[in-house]
Amino acid sequence: MKHSQIQLISAMLVFGSLGLFVRQLPLPSAVIAALRAGIGAGVLGLYKVIRHTPLQLPKSFQARLALLISGILLGSNWVFLFEAYRGTTVSVATLCYYLAPILVAFFTLMRSRTFNRRSGILLLSALIGLGLLINPGAQLGSDPVIGISFGLIAALMYAGIILINPYFKAVSGLDSSCLQLLIAALILLLYLFIQPPMIHWKAINTIQWGLVLVLGIVHTGIAYALYFSALPKLNSTTAAFLSYIDPISALLFSGYLLHEPFTILQIVGAVLILGVSWKLSRP
Repeated sequence: MKHSQIQLISAMLVFGSLGLFVRQLPLPSAVIAALRAGIGAGVLGLYKVIRHTPLQLPKSFQARLALLISGILLGSNWVFLFEAYRGTTVSVATLCYYLAPILVAFFTLMRSRTFNRRSGILLLSALIGLGLLINPGAQLGSDPVIGISFGLIAALMYAGIILINPYFKAVSGLDSSCLQLLIAALILLLYLFIQPPMIHWKAINTIQWGLVLVLGIVHTGIAYALYFSALPKLNSTTAAFLSYIDPISALLFSGYLLHEPFTILQIVGAVLILGVSWKLSRP
């Protein structure tokens, strides 16, 4: 196995375990997202300093505006995703979130006017998969309506990020991610500053700070560095295939470590959602 493949697989496994750590943190989602973004931006910035590669900024006003919007969407997207983890199971929240690539694909097809019968069948399959995933007989967590709704909102925001990213494609993935994280951290910290205090920072104990550091350093800084270092060395098919380790590992972690129930119908729904996403992601 190539070194780049190991890097990408490692990043996907780390991303897949995100929900496990968020579920252990009794902090407001905006606080977790702000700290994760700030620490992650710091780690990526340090990584670039160590590699002696200066941070590249977009040159045009349009690209800078697009980057600003994507950073705001990134921070907001994390807040909704973290709330989804609290309301429903990690597996259901993850699969709702993984509808984002499907939304992007169908938006692109509609915009290019190439939506056809095959596209309609795939879209219907994805919707059936979502229906099976959240069927009334399934155990969907403590507040499934909020959890699933927030998971779908997070998916919409993530789809927006994917659609905006080409507007600053002249900037490398690592540089744009570092800037997006920095913007997300600043916006979320500003939001926390103008809102009534959500938490007294001194009330965060040592264990909670440790989990926050893991989210920022491992799940963001290191995982992003591995991901963007590996991506240019892999062909698009291999990269797309290996990216599905993220949701699949999230399902396994959710079942075996959090003991969250997953029915046969939900498994069929998961296969439909991931299958449609894979079919649409193939070049």
